[in-house]
Amino acid sequence: MSEHARGLRIAVTGATSDFAAAILPRLFEDPEVDTVIGIARRPARITHPKFTSFRSDIRSPDLEETFAGCDVVLHLAFVVEELKDKAETHDINLRGSRNVIDSAYRAGVARVVIASSINAYGADIAPEPLTENSYPAGDPNRYYFYDKAEVEHYAEWWLRRHPGEMTISMLRCTYIIGPDFANDGIDQFTGPIGAFPDADRASYQFLYQDDMADAFHRAAKTDLVGPYNLGPVDWVGVRELAAMQGQLMFDVPQKAATHVANVAFRLGLTPFSGQWVTPGEPIVDSSALGRATGWAPTLTAHESAAVMILLQGKSLLRRGDAPARGMACEAALRPASEAVALSRADVVALQVEHRQLDTGRGSVHAEIHRASIESEQSVVLVADAGLHARYLTPLASDIAAGGVDVVVLDLPGHGLSTGPRGRSSAAQTTEAVDAALRFARVELDTAPITVRSGTRHAADTLVGGILRRATGWKTMEEPARPDGLLPSRIRVDGTSGIPFVSTAADALALCTTTTGLSAAR
Repeated sequence: MSEHARGLRIAVTGATSDFAAAILPRLFEDPEVDTVIGIARRPARITHPKFTSFRSDIRSPDLEETFAGCDVVLHLAFVVEELKDKAETHDINLRGSRNVIDSAYRAGVARVVIASSINAYGADIAPEPLTENSYPAGDPNRYYFYDKAEVEHYAEWWLRRHPGEMTISMLRCTYIIGPDFANDGIDQFTGPIGAFPDADRASYQFLYQDDMADAFHRAAKTDLVGPYNLGPVDWVGVRELAAMQGQLMFDVPQKAATHVANVAFRLGLTPFSGQWVTPGEPIVDSSALGRATGWAPTLTAHESAAVMILLQGKSLLRRGDAPARGMACEAALRPASEAVALSRADVVALQVEHRQLDTGRGSVHAEIHRASIESEQSVVLVADAGLHARYLTPLASDIAAGGVDVVVLDLPGHGLSTGPRGRSSAAQTTEAVDAALRFARVELDTAPITVRSGTRHAADTLVGGILRRATGWKTMEEPARPDGLLPSRIRVDGTSGIPFVSTAADALALCTTTTGLSAAR
């Protein structure tokens, strides 16, 4: 029976990795995929009717049996976070990857897709974006770069020895970010201080995890052969990245920085050695993958960088850096959407719109919900201190269902708005509300009222109480689910005079009262 008649059976190595966390849901959603076999050394925490998991090492001789009956193997398993034992690292990465390819072939698999990296090109920075015609030289002094290149070399050698027998494609990913990705590199990118050799030239092509997952999904269903670059069209320099968030950026000598990192790693002071000290990454041209599969990134590198900063709980300080397009906003809001049980399909069905509203000294994010009928009224719904608009999306939807347009407002320093995290002075709060009222009057052509809603409690601790009395800053309770957009501390003024509502009925009643008063006058 053909793979299309019975549906695809796909095996995924590294099934507990951050890559898999992004890719597996895409496979589950595909009606043409019947079964997904997850292989990892740790127990898989994900559950789905299509998913079966096995605990196994990719070096295991039993891999052939696990792959039996599979049409596709996605090889994601790889040692990325640095181990001190480099012999063990190379053995897992190299012998394990060779075993995956050989076992897949013996099991009758038709297609293997390997998660490679642009680091396979090496650490040198080229003057122009690299295409797949550039040789993956790797770097023998950098375990990750070397191993990625060596895996590709074995795959190319295998393809020459077995023409037309099994397709192998290698997707050379740029730097992946998203809510499922947490690593030392992201921590360095968003820390208070950055240091890079040749900082004026160092840059990265940040790729959002959904765009990466889309590429692997397409590759799993296409007979691709050989390497394909996988990244956005644009790139972000590290100095630009620093300016976006107010990070101090320093240019450091390569040799000195490498030596310091090596010493710190040996002493257990840092999770990485000098092997990761580089002047950025090579920039690549990914148009070949687009021509072969129709793939195109939905987010730019700049938008992905903004999402990365926000999800780390950091501030975006400049108006032009805040997410404005709907796709970029929803990418940053993913954890919050899950917290309020809103799927991507739910958000699409609600026809949520996003705007960045100019306040003069920055911008504030607004989520727009239009009534299904033409409305003369609107509600500016301010997300109360410590929260952001997504936590009021269900309430806003209910108000809009009552025939009133809604503008849900993130305060400065909250949600997707610019400004220091958790901070909004009385003047800034007034500017933000005025911007939302102006939008409601001019863009929606409605008569707005202003209300606020949502409650997030301060942490009831001795230290928190002392801090609040001494500085005015409140330490907030940790959210039930991680959401980097929620500030851990807040200092907000200027909201106490805004009426508080708990339900859509409360807001609609205020609209009716206001309309009645206006008519009486």
